[in-house]
Amino acid sequence: MKRIKGIVLFFLLFSLWSTGGGIAEASYSFQDAWGNESDPNNEFRTPVAMAKDSSGNLYMADMGNHRIVKMDSSGKILETFGSLGNSPGEFNMPFGIAIDREGNILVADTGNYRIQKFDSQFKFIKSWGTKGEGNNQFGFPREIAIDQQNNYYITDEFNHRIQKFNSEGQYLLTIGSYGKGNGQMALPQGIAINNMGEVYVADTYNNRIQVFDQNGSFKRKIGGLEPGLGSYQFYHPRGINFEPNSGALYVADTYNNRIMKFDASDRFLYTTGIFPNLVYPNQILPDEDGDLFITDTGNNRIEVYKEIGMSISYKMTIGLGRYGDKQYAGPYDVQSDSKGNVFVSDSFNHRILKYNASGSLVSKWGSMYGTGGPFGYGSYAGQFFVPRQIAVDRYDNVYVADSVNHRIQKFSNSGTFLAAYGSLGTLSGYFQFPSGVAVDSKGNIFVSDSENNRIQKFNSFFIYMKEWGRKGTGNGEFSQPMQLAIDSKDNVYAVDRINNRVQKFDNNGQFIAKWGTNSGSGHLDPLENWGEEPGDLFLPTGIAIDNQDRVYVTDTSNNRMNVYDENGRFIEQFGSFSGEDGHFFSPQGLDIDRSGNIIVADGLLHKIQFFRKEN
Repeated sequence: MKRIKGIVLFFLLFSLWSTGGGIAEASYSFQDAWGNESDPNNEFRTPVAMAKDSSGNLYMADMGNHRIVKMDSSGKILETFGSLGNSPGEFNMPFGIAIDREGNILVADTGNYRIQKFDSQFKFIKSWGTKGEGNNQFGFPREIAIDQQNNYYITDEFNHRIQKFNSEGQYLLTIGSYGKGNGQMALPQGIAINNMGEVYVADTYNNRIQVFDQNGSFKRKIGGLEPGLGSYQFYHPRGINFEPNSGALYVADTYNNRIMKFDASDRFLYTTGIFPNLVYPNQILPDEDGDLFITDTGNNRIEVYKEIGMSISYKMTIGLGRYGDKQYAGPYDVQSDSKGNVFVSDSFNHRILKYNASGSLVSKWGSMYGTGGPFGYGSYAGQFFVPRQIAVDRYDNVYVADSVNHRIQKFSNSGTFLAAYGSLGTLSGYFQFPSGVAVDSKGNIFVSDSENNRIQKFNSFFIYMKEWGRKGTGNGEFSQPMQLAIDSKDNVYAVDRINNRVQKFDNNGQFIAKWGTNSGSGHLDPLENWGEEPGDLFLPTGIAIDNQDRVYVTDTSNNRMNVYDENGRFIEQFGSFSGEDGHFFSPQGLDIDRSGNIIVADGLLHKIQFFRKEN
């Protein structure tokens, strides 16, 4: 089964700091956005958790639309609740939803760091929680489970713990702390309680499920610390739930793009799903009739399967696709040319979109003329399978890192296919999931060969010249290099994602400098090297350089933009974790036009944002 490395869902809120530690006025202000309008009720934007009430109605947290969607068991949309804001009944990127024993509705209002409680008619009752690390505070309130006594269990992801409250929202106890030992956690996300009152937690970054009693004592676990595809292995599992009658456990094994089933004694039964039919599934909700509702998050839909014995069959899809002219599914990069045209790699729609300088769509490239959708991928010339970084050379030719096809494609500015280079492999000239591509002033082509942890250099005819890098934390070593950029001196900058840093090289790959968290020292476990101070980086993705050789980096999991000089000295930062325009949730690639204005692809809110340079 093909797999890709994807976006890890993290964030940290921060203030704008100057290099001296005081408040600095931002040099950029929000100007415009594409794709930021609220979607119709039957179109979803990063759907995540689900819950079902006693009447069989389904509730889904439509995170990117800042609302809860209510539908009947046939998938008919009945109502939506909420909109972006922080007043009662408003939400900022809600991730969790649950129905308590009295029929009340609980929502993890993640971007507002609180839990909101409503009655069965969605009338506001109360809320609790603030941002922080203390009792009754949250770092990222994610999912909610309810026990037989109507107590509430909340996964507090970035505090690496579970908080338990009574039905009035009063704090009772904490389960877990950061670590890899039994009872410890690393970014827990999903949670569910079985018929015996045992609390199951998706210990996401430790790639396992842990089981506790209601007092927080560790009992047992499923899976180990290392990711894998085995029967008792996971790769960043998220949602978990139990079938009401049999007590069977279902796991959304998110980064393996599959669903796993275990019996009530934690014995493996089967697995189903394959990329791209499922893209980062977040939760699975089984019902008594054998239907399995799955939030197919990367494809922005709910997939419903019918389970008969040990077999699964497709039943229906809920939610229209996101593939309009300014609708995106995991936009990864933006790039402009000398005429002001803007190219967008719409990764999970498997296409490139071209807009003119006025923002009107000019053309769509990819399978089925760039129509998009979950099945819009292809491997023939001019087709894409999760396109990543885009580069434009001095002749305005366009290069695309076609990641899951393990190749680079070259097009004319109008989209005429010119050439394709590379295929899957580890030898020179071959690639494994290339994420970055850049072209220098002489036409040399540099490729970020992400899973081979190296940079490869080719001449303008794509004849192999040299390579550098291997997996590690040393100078010139990488752990999942992502996007690339070239400065006015033809130096090469690489985003070294897992090492939380940027590395700078001369045109022949000689190391020059590094910066990021802990001065760019690197660590193969990014949680052990997680920084949020000015200039720090946490799982960065995108990079661009302006005409003064200032370096702009999307600090993806700190949800901000960092700006440095060419030597890595921190200058400023802007943006924060929020669904409001001008802020971010998992910013990916970016571009800087000739006037110094910035365009950013916001990966999880599926929009393109434009910032104007102020000074």
